[in-house]
Amino acid sequence: MEYELILLLELIKKKTGKEIRVFSELDDGVYSSVEGEEIDRPDYKVVGVTADEERNKTYFRFRHSSESFVGYIDGSKEADVSFASLAVALLENGVIKENFGSKSESLRAIVLGEEKDANVQKYMTKYSIPDEACSAFVIYCGNGRLSEVTDFMENFKSNDKDCVLTIDENTCAYIKFHGAGLTEGEYQSLAEYAELIALSVKDEMGIEVKVGVGGTVKSFSECSISYRQAVAAVRMGEVFSTGSSVMTYKEYVLIKILEDVPKYKLQEFLDILLEPEAKSIFSDDEMITTAEEFLKTSLNVSETSRNLYMHRNTLMYRLDKIDRATGLDIRKFQDAVTFKLILILYKLLGYGIAE
Repeated sequence: MEYELILLLELIKKKTGKEIRVFSELDDGVYSSVEGEEIDRPDYKVVGVTADEERNKTYFRFRHSSESFVGYIDGSKEADVSFASLAVALLENGVIKENFGSKSESLRAIVLGEEKDANVQKYMTKYSIPDEACSAFVIYCGNGRLSEVTDFMENFKSNDKDCVLTIDENTCAYIKFHGAGLTEGEYQSLAEYAELIALSVKDEMGIEVKVGVGGTVKSFSECSISYRQAVAAVRMGEVFSTGSSVMTYKEYVLIKILEDVPKYKLQEFLDILLEPEAKSIFSDDEMITTAEEFLKTSLNVSETSRNLYMHRNTLMYRLDKIDRATGLDIRKFQDAVTFKLILILYKLLGYGIAE
């Protein structure tokens, strides 16, 4: 009931521009089209429509869904009293109607963060969407076969609560509800689940996709937050290419933080960290590829050698060369972190790598 009342208040505001505050005299229920405003309760019983010149408010009593409420608007003039009388009729009869789109259109607006809270709650009620934690996955398919991937994801869903929707010609979103959590079956984390998605699409359909992973939010009503994080992960993954098919927002949080820092400050940081002789390393494609693979394998010499089809001695020679030029021995964790930070600053400042 409260969602319907909030929706009516928002629709009245949308059509008339009038702010209405409503409260229950029986409990602490407060419904308002003004967020965060303290309710001005009168110290007398409101009967009918009452203009309170001292408070410069017009109060009115009405019933909605068999419950009694008191509402009020700013102003106490004759026009305000007339509007309050109209508001009573609207709130009691619910005569204002909003034209909602189809289920898919509403879902898309919710995921994109374009829908009002009251409409999100109405959607959840209408379609029995659980108020559970969920996460968003963005699946990018740039080869013209998105419709096939979307159809596949419909069959991939583990339950009827999960949602799949098309965002644009290259992208679809998958909203997964956790319920008992991601601790069962073949996966243990969101990243591993995303790996399962990418691998399944490739194995079953022969289609290469990239999957962006947002964080877990506590309710479907906040799924747009996770969706935006997943989109950001895909975007940053393209800039800071790792060759991976899965990109998680968590791994790019540092980059996201640095994006909000003014560029002149980023330049100051880079000037502090970067030795003059180091520029030769960042213009050498082979050296950067070697360093990034070494960082990706958690500083594992043997695994890096295998992945690059490189002799161990050649790898050690390159790591020594990076050390001499930059003063950073990336075989040591702290120096590896600093080197990674320099790589990030280079790209955020638009210098590019190995140009």
